Amino acid sequence: MEVIRSRSNDLIKSCRRLADDAERRRAQGQCLLLGERLIQDWLGQGARLDAVLIPERWYSRRDSVSVVSRWQKISQLQKSADHQAAWFLLEGSLAEGLPGLGADGAPVAIAPFVEQQSLDSLPQGVDMLYFDGIQDPGNLGTVMRTAAAFGVRACIPGPGCADLWSPKTLRAAMGAHQRLELFANHAFEVLAGRVKGPIRAADAGGQPAHECDLRSPGLWVLGAEGRGLSPNIRNYPGVSLQAIPMQGQTESFNAAVAQSLLLYEQYRQRQALAIPKLLKNRGSNFLD
Repeated sequence: MEVIRSRSNDLIKSCRRLADDAERRRAQGQCLLLGERLIQDWLGQGARLDAVLIPERWYSRRDSVSVVSRWQKISQLQKSADHQAAWFLLEGSLAEGLPGLGADGAPVAIAPFVEQQSLDSLPQGVDMLYFDGIQDPGNLGTVMRTAAAFGVRACIPGPGCADLWSPKTLRAAMGAHQRLELFANHAFEVLAGRVKGPIRAADAGGQPAHECDLRSPGLWVLGAEGRGLSPNIRNYPGVSLQAIPMQGQTESFNAAVAQSLLLYEQYRQRQALAIPKLLKNRGSNFLD
């Protein structure tokens, strides 16, 4: 591994810019992965890395050498003639100057990413999720992680939404980016015209979710923290509103929690339909 000894190193500067500047991330087609777990998950799903920066303090810990060696072996299997990850050791306290790592230090990776610019490749007959101005990257990443867990296929951000590729979003999503088809920002009206299935949205004024048939795949819309859904989406023809019943005096759920509950209710309904079919297909001896 090449050793980096100066904070003025071009790679260190590039990491800081990638952390802070969404336009630069898109111009370079690169994002910043912070931490051992995220890098491991990224590699485990077959995704490539451009560069990995290893803090000296972290590298001196027990088992860290074997972790890096495992990463390098995975990367070697994935490499192509024109794309090989570069590995660097950060001397001393250099890692403290990188965003989101602090004094403890942790590996940092620069990774290439791809998001679909056009809606021409929008999948149909699957579950999708539209972000209506979600501004907190932690909420955004958490929703993406939950969406991937419940089989959502694609995510599309709207105007004013936090960046899907910011370090905080990536960290909260914990590898979900590689399990989802991700699109560039699009206005809701443009997207809605491409969706053939139902369009559903979380809203306190809607019908209780457990009273709605949520089994058909379609587009979910999640409104912003605080203000909720944009008026144009709430009033858009064909959009059905689902509410989550609450006890007590709580005003509303966190955006990520609300969408998680709705996705689980959809999953529950589908399972409730699937089990009787499974019993029928296996015949009456299934319970004997």
